[in-house]
Amino acid sequence: MKHVFKIIILVSLLLSCKEEPTVAQEIVSNATVTNKEKLSNYLNELEKSGFSGSVLVAQKGKVLLEKGYGYSNRENKIKSTSETVFDIGSITKQFTGAAILKLEMQGKLSVEDKLSKYISNIPDDKKDITLHQLLTHSSGFQSAIGDDYENISTQEFIKEAFKRKLLFKPGTKFTYSNVGYSFLGIIIEEVSGISYEEYLMKHLWKPSGMHQTGYKKPLFKDIAVGYRKNKHWGKPIDKKWGVDGPYWHLKANGGVLSTTQDMYKWHQAMLGDKILDATAKTKYYGKHIEEGEGAGSYYGYGWAIFPTPRNTELIAHNGGNGIFFADMWRYLDEDITIIMMTNAVDRKFENIASQIAGILLKPDFNPTVKEQSKGAIRGEMADQLVNEFMKIVNQNNQNTWKSFMENRMTPTFKNSFSIEKHVAMFKQLHEDLNGGKIVQIAVNENEVVLGVETKNGVEQILFDVTPNAKGELRIEGIR
Repeated sequence: MKHVFKIIILVSLLLSCKEEPTVAQEIVSNATVTNKEKLSNYLNELEKSGFSGSVLVAQKGKVLLEKGYGYSNRENKIKSTSETVFDIGSITKQFTGAAILKLEMQGKLSVEDKLSKYISNIPDDKKDITLHQLLTHSSGFQSAIGDDYENISTQEFIKEAFKRKLLFKPGTKFTYSNVGYSFLGIIIEEVSGISYEEYLMKHLWKPSGMHQTGYKKPLFKDIAVGYRKNKHWGKPIDKKWGVDGPYWHLKANGGVLSTTQDMYKWHQAMLGDKILDATAKTKYYGKHIEEGEGAGSYYGYGWAIFPTPRNTELIAHNGGNGIFFADMWRYLDEDITIIMMTNAVDRKFENIASQIAGILLKPDFNPTVKEQSKGAIRGEMADQLVNEFMKIVNQNNQNTWKSFMENRMTPTFKNSFSIEKHVAMFKQLHEDLNGGKIVQIAVNENEVVLGVETKNGVEQILFDVTPNAKGELRIEGIR
């Protein structure tokens, strides 16, 4: 999975920011309308604005909404349903975390084991990395070291990862790392003696009643075709995969295919002890490490944990590759589950879960549906934004970063999570890009692509942007 600088978008329940009248349409509901009707009205309006995907919402053990929207296959006019299969991206990590804990329950490993116990000829700077650190993105491994669909063997992946310098001393910081989760997948195969998918299918998915989840083993009924900027991208299984699923740049950190129905079955299974016992779940949902200094959210074993204004917790994770996007929110204390999947990523669809949460948790809340931004993006507008961005990112100055956020971000993006989390994101950008040389600036519809050559290779940053009335670009998201 491509590294995403935002892990979860939370809108001040989350929803305290005001939308500009030209940006969003409010779906007004009177007090007599039920939450179920509000949900239906909101999602029907989303479908009219271009949303395609599947959504499941449950509260207090009852499914309020379970429906598909738009087309899973535009060319053949196949409608999306609650049984349509989507790429769930980094939501895969919760399965990898659960598999490691299952192996610990079986007495086959410990999360405190060192990486060197399972992989030989490990460099000195990496020999003391623990499975716990891999699970919590505190190992120091980089986010990614290759393309999702690059053909790479286990040994080639290990060699490539080992030759890269760690970003920090293991256990001292948080940096989201797909590489770390791929190593966990390698360990699952080493310890269990079977493939990653086989182990998860036998010990996680089948016991949970999930028959449309996996890489290649399920007999999938309807896999959604992916679309990027309204252009055909295809199905994940049509890309370069090995005999047992994707190669190691993607396997175990992302790319699992599933449905909203199956993911709800997974949620239900995890409420009991069929898959993980109480001790394992304490680790699974543990607030092990803060997601960046001052972020306020914490990372467990494949889940992010957020405090709410009601002194409860939201356990959530999303995932995407720029084509598919999925989001899963679980308010375990309040018994609310929100699962959303789409086969056509658009920034305006990435806050669906927060809008649904608003409907369920705030009686006077009216969701909004963003309209398409208008106005062509010219090259000089992109150049101005990129040059300003690189100037401030080369400075290790929080006040400068905050000024950039104020001047260059849309209200929605700026308020979508705390200033502390924005600062943590810019701190990581500073560490990754400082001193880098711009080697690419490209404009694709409402997206600006920036390529920066750094000491670790070329890093690519994608800005979702919209022009304002003055012809200046405002950032709606950073990937």
